[in-house]
Amino acid sequence: MATEIKFCTPTGEYWFLSPLAAFPIRMMVDGREFTFPTVEHYYQAMKFYATDARFNVILGMKNPDDARLITKTPEYKVNRRPDFDKQKYEIMERGLRARYKQNPDAAKMLLQTGDAILLKACPVCYKCGFGIGSGENRIGKTLMQIRKELQK
Repeated sequence: MATEIKFCTPTGEYWFLSPLAAFPIRMMVDGREFTFPTVEHYYQAMKFYATDARFNVILGMKNPDDARLITKTPEYKVNRRPDFDKQKYEIMERGLRARYKQNPDAAKMLLQTGDAILLKACPVCYKCGFGIGSGENRIGKTLMQIRKELQK
């Protein structure tokens, strides 16, 4: 078993660790239940209220990376939820927790990583990921905490 597992995009042996991996999650947003194709869709959609047309555009996108990229465009950078930036890490954690609670196969795969250190090794993601040899690795740490809870 590897002592360190690096992941970034939903490809390869550890694709399932990425927020972009295709495990749908059901989440309540603004008093309504929605099914998101991936945790990434949920995270990006949460930048907007459920009544905002942009929320539904993100929800309906086939590719989770496209859902991420569209929020970088000028029309998606304005009039966001005012509290998103303060809650973004909690939103990601809620999405990841939902993935492993709602998808037994994903939980089983996470458990199969044993006690390996999980590193989101995306070269441009320094808060949620490991970056290039640095970063906070928030997603990796969250996954290791979820794994520890599942082990009990």
